[in-house]
Amino acid sequence: MGLRTDEPSPSEVPLAYRAVRGGLWVALSSYWTLAFGFVANIVLTRILSPDDFGVFALAMFFAQLLRLQTKLGLGYAFGQYRETTGESVGTYAAMDAVAALCGPVLMGLTAPILLRLGYDRLVVWAALVLALAAFMEGLSSIAGTLLEKGLHFGIVSLYQGIAFPLSYIPAFWLATHGGGVWSLVAQTTTYSFFWLGVWWVVRRRVPRLWDEPWRFRPDLARHFLRFGATTGLWLMAGMLFSQLDNFLIGTFAGVTALGYYDRAYRMAQWPGLLFNAVLLHPAFYTYARLQDDRPRLEKTATMVTWAIGMVAVPLAIAVFIAAPEIIALLYGERWLPSALLLQILIAFFVVRPHLENAGVLLNAMGKPARAATLLWAQVGVLGLAGLPLTLRWGALGTCGAVGLALLLGMVLAYRYVRRELTVNLSAAFGFPVLVGAAVLLVYVAVLRVVPLENLGLLLRLLVKAAWAFLAFYALTFALRPRETGERVRYVWGLMHRTPNP
Repeated sequence: MGLRTDEPSPSEVPLAYRAVRGGLWVALSSYWTLAFGFVANIVLTRILSPDDFGVFALAMFFAQLLRLQTKLGLGYAFGQYRETTGESVGTYAAMDAVAALCGPVLMGLTAPILLRLGYDRLVVWAALVLALAAFMEGLSSIAGTLLEKGLHFGIVSLYQGIAFPLSYIPAFWLATHGGGVWSLVAQTTTYSFFWLGVWWVVRRRVPRLWDEPWRFRPDLARHFLRFGATTGLWLMAGMLFSQLDNFLIGTFAGVTALGYYDRAYRMAQWPGLLFNAVLLHPAFYTYARLQDDRPRLEKTATMVTWAIGMVAVPLAIAVFIAAPEIIALLYGERWLPSALLLQILIAFFVVRPHLENAGVLLNAMGKPARAATLLWAQVGVLGLAGLPLTLRWGALGTCGAVGLALLLGMVLAYRYVRRELTVNLSAAFGFPVLVGAAVLLVYVAVLRVVPLENLGLLLRLLVKAAWAFLAFYALTFALRPRETGERVRYVWGLMHRTPNP
């Protein structure tokens, strides 16, 4: 059954318009930073060695593991809280600032222990600097939350779009002067420093926040902690799931293997990165505002799920069939060991944007415990299966453990969502996957009679990518022309509708 395209009520138009327009601003900024970061990382990857990326990934794991702020979920608690007063702002800001400071303190206390366990000094020193960068980023995130709660996505996105490319200047200089892993550390640290300037944006853009004195209220702090603690467990599980594999490979297979894995993992995230910024911020606040209006919430969730599949699936197919060409063309022949890792990961990562959407939806509906359970189940599978598989097959075994965890997560995610909403999101997700599987099977059959390997590297890549997208969209419109057309027109209408005064 197709999505209804009835005209929304007058009260829906401003919110839909603001949500879509805010999402577009975030998307534009995100795509700009993704595009620039993509090119910048190609340059850095061609200059630096797998060891450099392996050391950085392992150091980042320790810095993020000991970062307390992201495990309390206070930003989500404040965002979900309906009132924005001097007491709520003051309470949230004070608590989050103290939590941010705990990160570098804990990293400093842990550094001697890591050295005793045999980790390289370079890993430990890099982790210490990254912890300080996380502290600066944590202070900036308070200001970012204040802006995003007011749906001021445009100005935040503009500032981010300016600060991000500037942060690569010291990274390029160090990389070309033998800086090794410190060029990667410098980029993260510089960006965190620039991001502190978002406080100036808050002062200019939302002056009403200073109309009322900021005060700390103990009972409100307890409320934020109660909500945020469960959400924080979700955030901590997300961090562990995204970086526990780095710990396993870096500890048991070595930093060189981790360097190859890290480059493959970053590429496998492409489908998710196209949606993450939109889902984790605008979608959260939009879902939260619609939590008491289930019909509109269900329509919004269905549209997001459909949109994810329409972009993520063909992109995943393109990356899967052209992985060797992508690695060789972008990073060079010495990085080809990453190609097989990329193919395994991208086959599973097509579901990751859906998992993140489900987690954001559950949190916005006031069900953070279920979102946390969803991610912790995946962390459990990754930890239990990842250790023996990594010991037996190295990075390939870790890829298999990541895939098992993602598949379990998808099953649990849609079970939890179905308990809250009557809409069947799995149907919106399943159709693009089935179309993608058909496109992939036809490609395998065609490959038996068409000698693509005789083509040049770039031409071979373009042919494979074109097949993935063109065949996917052609088959989608052929099978469901009316429903696809209605949904495209619905999104187009929201993007171009003038809001009511």
